[in-house]
Amino acid sequence: MADKLTRVKIRKGLYLVKRGEHFYMETCVHGTQERRALGTPDYGTAMKMIGEAAALANPHTIFPKPTPPPSKLTLDQALEEYETWYRKHKKASGAKRTLPTIEDFVDTVGGDNDTGVVIQKHVQSFIDAREGWSPYTIRNEFARVRAFLRWIDKKHKNAVDLDAVRGIDLPKDDGVTKPAPEPETVKSVIRAMKGLLWLQDYITVLIETGMRPQELLAARGVDFREKLLTIQPWGEWSPKSKWSNRTIELNEVAARILGERKEQLFDKTYPLFHDGDGKRRNVTTVSRQFQRLVPEGVTIVLYDTRHFFCSEHAAPGPQHLEIERLGAYIGHSPSSTSTLLRWYADQRALRRGAPRSLLPTNAQDATIHAMPQ
Repeated sequence: MADKLTRVKIRKGLYLVKRGEHFYMETCVHGTQERRALGTPDYGTAMKMIGEAAALANPHTIFPKPTPPPSKLTLDQALEEYETWYRKHKKASGAKRTLPTIEDFVDTVGGDNDTGVVIQKHVQSFIDAREGWSPYTIRNEFARVRAFLRWIDKKHKNAVDLDAVRGIDLPKDDGVTKPAPEPETVKSVIRAMKGLLWLQDYITVLIETGMRPQELLAARGVDFREKLLTIQPWGEWSPKSKWSNRTIELNEVAARILGERKEQLFDKTYPLFHDGDGKRRNVTTVSRQFQRLVPEGVTIVLYDTRHFFCSEHAAPGPQHLEIERLGAYIGHSPSSTSTLLRWYADQRALRRGAPRSLLPTNAQDATIHAMPQ
């Protein structure tokens, strides 16, 4: 019969094990397991011995993590490679935001240093230096640095210690999104656009579809058929992510507006809201035109139309859409429902209606009448 085995966890990677009559100290460091006899059957003595042997007051001195050999890759060289790769595979807008952050991080650590010298302290100091920034921005800064170090590890195996990005103390983001515009506010904004009919149509379709402003500006005549609109890349424009490539069914209002605009197009490959020369309008320019016409005292931006759409359809009622279906319609990934609930759905709105009854109709009455009187 096999000896009875008893294990007591002392801390991560360190156990007291009893096999038969005697105790052993078992360690597991970086996947390597070792067991050493303590030479005693007494539990108290064994605990004292393992405490002395493992120097519990300073466990890192007992099992130091092996220092990886120099990778012979400096942070400046890694940055240069990463920038080349990033500009080739990512959008220019993303490079404009990301690369300055990485350059700042490399300067903080020292570009002449080997990539293997980066430790948690460097990353934490980089994050702490951004005190006063919004939690959302700081978390984005950290995500960019983490992606950079992970890219180095993937391209140059063992060139960086990924423990450097583990356990980083990040600020908590307890903020909530501002309330979505009220329906009456949205109606007043649409009426205010009557001076520019194309802009009035544009805002109306944004409200009825929840599309991103850039997506609707890029929609062409050939992308619209009956009630279906396909959002897909063309020319130098591409949607935000692979989940943004989608085909959506439009309601009567949006379909009528886009149908009328398509009929007026000389070339169906032109954007439905082109600039008059068949070119795609710039979203920044459109936003400025929109702001000039917004009624005085109303605070609203183009993207609030998307927020309004999501908030209205997340609330209970005939317009209610399940969160997963709503996310797919507006081009979110299937895993981003938490983002949808936090940043788009109105925090004041009920998420769902009343729960359905768990009992058959009149079941409760039948039970009551069946009880003895």
